[in-house]
Amino acid sequence: MHGYEIKKEFEKSVSYIWSINVGQLYTLLKKMEGENVIEKKEVPQENKRDKSVYEITDAGRNELQEWLSSPILNRQTKDEFYLKMMFLTQLDKEKARKYVDEQIEVMEKQTKTFKEIGINQSNRMDKFMFLLLEASIIHFEVDIKWLKVYKERMGL
Repeated sequence: MHGYEIKKEFEKSVSYIWSINVGQLYTLLKKMEGENVIEKKEVPQENKRDKSVYEITDAGRNELQEWLSSPILNRQTKDEFYLKMMFLTQLDKEKARKYVDEQIEVMEKQTKTFKEIGINQSNRMDKFMFLLLEASIIHFEVDIKWLKVYKERMGL
């Protein structure tokens, strides 16, 4: 596929839990090409400039198989939400309480939206995508519960 097709496929599948912009995508494709896990081929087009199409190499397929077969040993959650929570004590209590309340409201809306997607699209989603959607819902529900605990323990 060419870059735009890859971006579209990404958006169709996991965009509600993981976003990527075009600049990140092309940086990643260039890096992967340098590692010989994909190769770029120029496809001539009539009356247009050549199109760059990316294809996984045998080495890339092997690396993918190895990656998929290995557990994540040190899972890191690089998440702006947790980073903000870490520094929330820098706000006065009223502003911190307001932030937590607003964050709970936002996450409750996201949870509701994801549940509606699950209800309305479950027959059109493959099993994995439905499970991924359920994982996102569970994640939001846990974060909401944790925010309520945070609020209580921090005296907000």
